[in-house]
Amino acid sequence: MSMTALRALSRGLILAASVFLATAGRADTGASDAQRRLERSADRAVAEGQLAKARDIWLQIWQLEPSERAACNVGQLAFRVADMPRAAEFLALCLEKTPAPAGDEARERYASRALDLARARQEVGALTFAVPQGAQLSIDGHPAGRAPLGREVFVAPGSHRIRAALDTAAKETAVDVRAGEARLVVIDLAAPVSGRQAPAPPRLPALAGQAAPADEGPAAGLILVGGVATAGCVTLGAIFLTESRGHERTFDDLIARNHGGYRIAGAELQRAQNAYSAMERAEERAAVALIAGAVLGAGTLIYALFPRSRGPRLTAAGPGLGLELTW
Repeated sequence: MSMTALRALSRGLILAASVFLATAGRADTGASDAQRRLERSADRAVAEGQLAKARDIWLQIWQLEPSERAACNVGQLAFRVADMPRAAEFLALCLEKTPAPAGDEARERYASRALDLARARQEVGALTFAVPQGAQLSIDGHPAGRAPLGREVFVAPGSHRIRAALDTAAKETAVDVRAGEARLVVIDLAAPVSGRQAPAPPRLPALAGQAAPADEGPAAGLILVGGVATAGCVTLGAIFLTESRGHERTFDDLIARNHGGYRIAGAELQRAQNAYSAMERAEERAAVALIAGAVLGAGTLIYALFPRSRGPRLTAAGPGLGLELTW
């Protein structure tokens, strides 16, 4: 083959490759071009002071590409316009997607976002759900996702309608949540058992010559121990709650002294973080103590109020024998 033919063939291959790469490049950059246009629009909205509009534009960018930058910008803009449920949601996503900070500036930025998240969580309620896997959840008529969500759902304080649906079963319940409160919502979608319940068999007389066992009452010692343990757990829970409120006041004072948290740094930032962590630990301990007290109290009441018998009873009716167990 002559050199002229080789040059012509190579030019043709280069031209074909250039056309192919340009076409592929346009397909790949379509989304990024749209994203860059949206980012410029968001920057203009921030410059004009239209923070809510900038938040909405960054929400569109998040839908195109759920990146760390999009989550952080949505969270921070929502925080600045007092959209606290969305601020808490996206600041949590922002910290989840942010890698471990390496330098001082990165650590300070991470700490500032964590502090904003802590402030946002104090203004909203956090819901988690215990529902059958695959159930579709909605809150106040808005879809929340399919169980298990794997995350908290932040809502404004107040009453909310929670609906769970799976196949043909569906159930709705109302939940009241306060600011700073975390609630577990349990919805059982099990279908009710159809048909009538079989009546209990009649009590048969005891065998001749055998005295019926007498009912034994509750042991006073166990009731006393249960009451003391319940009171101790409740008292301990109250102590932890008091400790939590003290740390919360310290945290709020530090935030107030530093212009709502926007300028807090250094030692003040460390003190605020320590106070918030101590507050959370005290709340967790109080919850454990109060739940333990409730369980002990309920168990003591059940033991004290429900009758018992000494054990099984052998009964007879005509030619048959029966074994009856009661508690």
